[in-house]
Amino acid sequence: MEKYAFIENVPGLSSDRYTDSFNDGEWESFVIGLDGMDKVVDCAKQMIADGASLINLCGDFGEEHVAEILKDAPEGTEVHYAAYLPTELAKLEALPQYVEYGQIIFGGVEEPVHLELADPAMNTHTVFVKNLDQAIEAAREFAKAGVDGIELCSSFDLDMTRQIIAAVEAIDPKIPVGSNGIIV
Repeated sequence: MEKYAFIENVPGLSSDRYTDSFNDGEWESFVIGLDGMDKVVDCAKQMIADGASLINLCGDFGEEHVAEILKDAPEGTEVHYAAYLPTELAKLEALPQYVEYGQIIFGGVEEPVHLELADPAMNTHTVFVKNLDQAIEAAREFAKAGVDGIELCSSFDLDMTRQIIAAVEAIDPKIPVGSNGIIV
């Protein structure tokens, strides 16, 4: 069974248990929030030791974090972090708060699967989708619900990211969209 982890840094997280998972019998995905970069790096290393082959880092991560996580990882392990196009980064930096977080993940699902994590520091709304159409619809729903920002995890290329940005901007042009599938 394939294992994947989507780990976010949530400063001020008060919950000891800010995690959920989805298992379809062929793969298992974990959505985890931790307070502090060191905890995220340690968790990512542990997830890899437990067999995770893909880690997506959500939040303010960079190449140095990826290098630290991959230092002793098996060959073929993938670790990515969310990046923002310059216009999206400007939106992110202008946010007065970031407590409603939308996360869209490509997964082998037929119909979208929703996970919700709640804490006073941040509420994470995750949707696993099958294709770009479902991802765009999930992004529109997040924008209508008033999320502060959206990150795309797994298999989103630059063109797909731009299509989702356009869909979100049509509803609320202030919501930033980042992606683990692009390099800026």
